[in-house]
Amino acid sequence: MTTGASLRRLLPYLKPHRGRFLQACAVMTGVAALNGAMVKVLGPITNSLFASAEPGELARVALLIPLVFFFKLIFQYTQSYLMSWLGQRITQEIRDDLFTHLHALSMDFFWKSKGGEVLSKLTNDMTALQSGLQFVPLYVIRDSMTIIVMLVVMLMTNAKFALVALLSIPMAAGVLGVLGRKLRASGRRGQEVMGEIYHRFQESLQGMLVVKSFNYEKGSISKFRKENDEFFHQMMRYFRATALSGPLMEFLGSMVIAAIIWLGGRAIGAGAMKPGEFAVFLGCFFTAYGPIKNLAQMNATLQLALASADRIFSILDEKPTVVEPANPRHFPKLSQGVVFERVSFRYPGREAWALKDASLTIKPGEVVALAGPSGSGKTTLVHLLLRLFDPVEGRISIDGVDLRDMSSHDLREKVGLVSQETILFNDTVFGNVAVGREGATRLEVEESLKVADASDFVAQFAQGMDTPLGDRGARLSGGQRQRLAIARAVLKDPKLLVLDEATSNLDAGSERAVQAAMERLFPGRTVIMIAHRLSTLQKADRIVVMRHGRIEEVGSHAELLGKNGVYATLHRYQQLEVPES
Repeated sequence: MTTGASLRRLLPYLKPHRGRFLQACAVMTGVAALNGAMVKVLGPITNSLFASAEPGELARVALLIPLVFFFKLIFQYTQSYLMSWLGQRITQEIRDDLFTHLHALSMDFFWKSKGGEVLSKLTNDMTALQSGLQFVPLYVIRDSMTIIVMLVVMLMTNAKFALVALLSIPMAAGVLGVLGRKLRASGRRGQEVMGEIYHRFQESLQGMLVVKSFNYEKGSISKFRKENDEFFHQMMRYFRATALSGPLMEFLGSMVIAAIIWLGGRAIGAGAMKPGEFAVFLGCFFTAYGPIKNLAQMNATLQLALASADRIFSILDEKPTVVEPANPRHFPKLSQGVVFERVSFRYPGREAWALKDASLTIKPGEVVALAGPSGSGKTTLVHLLLRLFDPVEGRISIDGVDLRDMSSHDLREKVGLVSQETILFNDTVFGNVAVGREGATRLEVEESLKVADASDFVAQFAQGMDTPLGDRGARLSGGQRQRLAIARAVLKDPKLLVLDEATSNLDAGSERAVQAAMERLFPGRTVIMIAHRLSTLQKADRIVVMRHGRIEEVGSHAELLGKNGVYATLHRYQQLEVPES
């Protein structure tokens, strides 16, 4: 993305605050004018000193200096405050848009994206962009106005000398252009590598048990050091260009100063210029030289901010693949059932089909179990039912209504999910159970905890339902976390209940308790349950056996054993006993 394109993307965020921005511009113009006034005072002072003017005039000029600086102090404070406010406000709004947009994206984005990379854009890139928004306009506008004011004063003082000073502008522009391209390229690559470093930290922290159990510390550290070294080299390219810009601008400025002093000395000696005029001219150049140098150094901040803006906008440019219909239909009564019609699906970036030509009808109030080896497509069926993805082929309907014609929010509100990996937030018991149920009362949450067989252990906490659970529910056991997940599903009072390997990570005692709690939810609901242990599926009305993304067998436990097919093989493998009728 070009510099102009990146700046145009930022303009909509500035537009609502253009009033404050214009105020800041006016104040910065005032600072530039005061800089010009300060230099202009040098003429009378110098002439007075050389011409031995009256002390009264010299006193008036001397008193004018602190007065100019007093107004300059007020203006500088105001400009800094206004630009800080704008930088903070705009980045706050971009951060809000990013977080909101991430929640609107489909699951395939999170499937293909690295968590650390996204986190780097939300933190590191946002910090660089905020710094650019806060300081770049401040320096660019204020210093550009200062340079313009100084040039006007120089032209008014001596046009010939002013033309000599103007030679520094194209030289400075050339330097900034060449360095700017290098700064932006190295800055962007540095931010990309920082994303890899964030990902490596996140990966190691989350997988530390595996790292230590398999003595993988050396391998993990080696990968991190490689990425850390690359980040160092990329940032050194950036800092080399940054470090060069200041001294190079000083060298170019020294050449112009040398020319002005040589020409000025000759002009004063010939009587063509007064010492006061030369002092004003030299003061103007030195006053303008500082802002020119600032602009060169600020170019580095600008290029890094624009590189970060490109990476941030790359997320905002992502489009959800699961698109809401223009006129969504509401979730029906579930009086006819759920129908999968020749459904096929493969995950983004994969060639193999996760589900192929699957057809299944689930009647209202029926408990249907999905069985099969790992990777057979059981969880994919659930993902499609929740419309986390859309089928590549075929369709899924509820009471004849295609899920793609239905409001996803309405669909998920009527579907309760208890998954294998229980996700708990750094919140209280109440907050975790009431996820997605704004306005839920304490009594409703208490009833949900009772149904999920969780009220006893919650009551043992000193703060009861107001007990903070820590990061990812660290204060709870696996069985306790799973029972809170069941309570969460109970609170929704769903028409359709999905249990995805809900007891696979529990010991036998916890599994029995959680299974009993889940079975209390079955009456009056349509249930789809997935379980690796076939013992938990035997009470289902029907068992659907899957393999390689296809539905192989359908029937009751006894019927499937009689077929001596895939289910019977799995049954023998797990050495299960047929329960007494």
